[in-house]
Amino acid sequence: MTAFVLLALAGLVPSHGDGLTYVSIPPGAYELGCSAGDAECFTWEPARHKVAIAKGFQIGQTLVTQQAWLRVMGRNPSRYRGPSLPVDQVSWNDAQRYCAAIGMRLPTEAEWEYAARAGSAASRFGPLESIAWYDGNSQDRTHPVGEKSPNAFGLYDMLGNVWEWVQDSYEANPKMRILRGASFFNPARDLRVSNRLWAMPETAHRDMGFRCAR
Repeated sequence: MTAFVLLALAGLVPSHGDGLTYVSIPPGAYELGCSAGDAECFTWEPARHKVAIAKGFQIGQTLVTQQAWLRVMGRNPSRYRGPSLPVDQVSWNDAQRYCAAIGMRLPTEAEWEYAARAGSAASRFGPLESIAWYDGNSQDRTHPVGEKSPNAFGLYDMLGNVWEWVQDSYEANPKMRILRGASFFNPARDLRVSNRLWAMPETAHRDMGFRCAR
C-alpha cells in the first residue's frame, strides 16, 4: 500500500508544496462560542450559538513551521529560530500571501473553532499541560510543533504555542482581523477554544503564527 493511500485512509493529505501535512475535516455542526458551564469566558468571546459547517475542508495538521515558510517564502521573520518551530512575527497579510502561494487560504473563525473542538463541547479538548504550551510551561518561547498531544481530529497546537490568524474581520472594527488559540505567552485562562484576539492586519508579534486551510 502506498504512502499516499495510507495518508488518505488516515484522513491526511500530503503537502500542498510546503512540506506540511493537511487533515481532512468532515462537515458537521457545533456550538461556537463560550462553552456551556465555562465560568472563565471573556465578554469579547462570541455568545454560544449553533453553526453548521456545510462542506468538509482541509487544515494544517500543525502550525506553519519555519522550514515550510522558508521553502515557500524564502525569508524567515521569526524571533525564535528553528526549522520545526512555528514561524512567528508574521502578520495577517503575510499569512495570506503564504497560503495563496500554496493554493490555500486562512481558515474562517467558524472552521478554526470547529477544527479545534474536534467534537468536544468543553472549553479545552484535553488537559492543558498535555495539549498546549502556555506561560506555565513554555519558558517564554515557542516550541517545536507536534510535541503536545493532538485533538480528536489529529491536529496539534490548536491551543498555545502561537496565536493563529483566521480569515475573519473583527465585528466591532472591520479593519482588524481575528486570531485564535492563544500562545506560549498567555496564562491558562486565555487557552480556551472560544477565546479570541484581534489586531490590525499588518501586526506581527513574536507570539503570532497561523495554519492554512482549503
